[in-house]
Amino acid sequence: MKEHPLYVVAYTLLVCAFSALLLTTAQVHWAERIAANENFARIAAMVGAAGFLRDGMEQEAVIDLYTRQIKAVKHGDMALFEARDADDAIVAYLVEIEGQGRYGVIRGILAFAPDRRHIHALRIYEQNETPGLGGLIGSMEWLSQFDRLPMVVDGKPGIRISSSESGPNVVDAITGASMTTFSLSQIINTMVHRFLSGGATVQPLDLGVDADAVTRATPGYPKGFIAPPHLREEIRREDFMVPEGISNIALNCPVTSNLGDEEPLRGTVSQVTDGIKKSDEQDYVEMFPGEPQWVQIDLGASKEIFSICVWHYYKNPIVYRDVIVQIADDAEFSENVRTIFNNDHDNSSGLGEGKDTAYFARWWGELLDTRRGEDKLDGTFARYVRVYTNGGEADEDTRFVEVAVFGR
Repeated sequence: MKEHPLYVVAYTLLVCAFSALLLTTAQVHWAERIAANENFARIAAMVGAAGFLRDGMEQEAVIDLYTRQIKAVKHGDMALFEARDADDAIVAYLVEIEGQGRYGVIRGILAFAPDRRHIHALRIYEQNETPGLGGLIGSMEWLSQFDRLPMVVDGKPGIRISSSESGPNVVDAITGASMTTFSLSQIINTMVHRFLSGGATVQPLDLGVDADAVTRATPGYPKGFIAPPHLREEIRREDFMVPEGISNIALNCPVTSNLGDEEPLRGTVSQVTDGIKKSDEQDYVEMFPGEPQWVQIDLGASKEIFSICVWHYYKNPIVYRDVIVQIADDAEFSENVRTIFNNDHDNSSGLGEGKDTAYFARWWGELLDTRRGEDKLDGTFARYVRVYTNGGEADEDTRFVEVAVFGR
């Protein structure tokens, strides 16, 4: 009988149904307890980030502290909490953080000091990162680096998590967990900028440089390369925060150049705004050698510009000379001309000596800041964008790949 096919099917169905019943019953029975535990973890993280939590403190005492001394307040569009001591003085401003780590959601509490220039503390109460690696973001030993960490340095907001950099706002990364710490730094910096911007909704600028959009070539120094005196050290670029609704307003806009009606050596100038950032044989515009070359974009009307990003040909290791970026209100560049970037350190192009650094062209592009205001929530208005370049350090021709203008 037990070998009959119907018996096997019936037995299997019965086992599955019984297992499902057990799981459903357990889930219903424990759902409320699980939710309560998760909420308490959040409450304990808030109390801990405020500095109120003590070893051995009972759950009731933690909840009592939270109820009496931590209150929700409005901060623009941002949900914020104020932590006050027994004398009603503000100890910290608390904000909930949440974002995607390498293996799951990261949730925590970020506390800002009353001076609005330092991070008071950071607590992570939920994460699914690899134990012993990314999972260390939840350890107090690692989190203690955020205590009184400056979040505004030289007027620039933000912190960095790095194993190769040093500085007052730099936290040591976790070896072997670069994706986890990079994600966490983005989460933190988004909240730092929102807090300092009065609660406005800001986010990291998406440059559209995922693996399919660019040629992931990062070549080393060429043989015999002599570095110019103002070549900068390459470090990971910090998040560039902008309000919502910012996009590449230069996409498919008309492009002109110093060549007039003459064709470049390779490609057409319209490729500068075609949205293609790859660095293959057909993806760049090669200009004539011997003098500074420029391309110019007409945005069609005066637009609010938050950033300009320039890609030169980068598949080979090239440091381009005399990169100068200007904006203006007229096509002749005679009205309200403003220089956004200039790394012509010796005025060899005749447009003025620049103080910006030289750099190797890379797939991530050269990002230029045109934001205004103390909170960096406003852009700069202009209609025309012009980019000059005077070839490469090893006498390479000027090669433009793409110029993106991010604004609204």
